[in-house]
Amino acid sequence: MDQTQLEHQYSPSRWSHRFQDPDDVIQNHIDFITKASEDARTRIPVQCGVRYGPKAEQQLDVFGGQSLPDDASILVYIHGGYWQELSRCTSAYCVEPQYRNGVRTVILGYDLAPTVTLREIVEEIKTGAEYVVNMAVNFGARSVWFAGHSAGAHLVSMLLFSGWLNQLDDRRRNLVKGLVLISGVYDLTPLINTYVNDNLKLSREEARVLSPMLLNIESLSVRKLTILVAVAEFDSPEFQRQSQTFFEKLEQKSTMLEFITVPGVDHFDIVENLHKEDFVLTKKITELIARD
Repeated sequence: MDQTQLEHQYSPSRWSHRFQDPDDVIQNHIDFITKASEDARTRIPVQCGVRYGPKAEQQLDVFGGQSLPDDASILVYIHGGYWQELSRCTSAYCVEPQYRNGVRTVILGYDLAPTVTLREIVEEIKTGAEYVVNMAVNFGARSVWFAGHSAGAHLVSMLLFSGWLNQLDDRRRNLVKGLVLISGVYDLTPLINTYVNDNLKLSREEARVLSPMLLNIESLSVRKLTILVAVAEFDSPEFQRQSQTFFEKLEQKSTMLEFITVPGVDHFDIVENLHKEDFVLTKKITELIARD
């Protein structure tokens, strides 16, 4: 594909069936997730701005606190925004249904490009993930799950290839039960010549090193992890292809996998709807966590 075609494929707002103007898609999404996140902070006990590292946005919000049993499972959610937009403060829209099902939710923030490089963001997520696992040990939690949307799904999937899991001791490693990857981008090389790379400034080699799709499958730390790969019916063909191809790559190392195309939603309301307890993806996540 030429640059124009690539930019169209990797502009999720151009594929929504809900709005004619892509700018309206983005604005609606920001308005929705901001309101839903504010509601969650109002209704659910939360400890905001817990620092897990020295950089400005290395903070997380813990929803549920002492109002849930110490052994409650923990869901860590990582937002998207092409590694350069959004924040943990607008990403708590998934919290309420999980809270009602007895799950403690952690919204993990991170610094954004161009303030930091993508390689630095990947390292921040590893640091945050380790912080949460240590928190889970202190609570006595039954399990820890990581979920991410879009760029957040990329960051979650990079935990698999970083060797991070293998660096944990058995007690901590065994707490991590699974991943939920939602409408992710797993091969960054198509982004090199698009607007997405204006702030990232990735070279082709950097893009390859930071693409889980292109990394050595033999080093994959899947162990006994359950992995759900989800994509929206109205995601672009490229987003759908990336999800399917990455799922097939994971199949080479694990059988505890599931792939779903979520009907009737686009790249944005696939996660906006996570505030609904009866949404198909919410129910799937709840069911997976409940198994442990």
